[in-house]
Amino acid sequence: RHVVVDKNGFLIAVMVCVANIHDSKAGLLLLRMLNEGLMKFKCILADAGYRGEFIEKADKLYSYMIKVVSRDKEKLAKKEFKPV
Repeated sequence: RHVVVDKNGFLIAVMVCVANIHDSKAGLLLLRMLNEGLMKFKCILADAGYRGEFIEKADKLYSYMIKVVSRDKEKLAKKEFKPV
């Protein structure tokens, strides 16, 4: 599943697809739907599943700037839960 929310956590879009589609491929489809819905974003925060080619294609095709946010490895070692 792929979920787009605004900075306050309000739902903008949701897409559910089969499990054998990689996040980056499904993410591009979701960005296409957002773009066709005339939703313009300055920056999109994404998790580590959306790396590499996805970021380049999102910029090239839709002019979306993607920032990948990952967990702090130090906190993971302590097994603390802290939202990112």
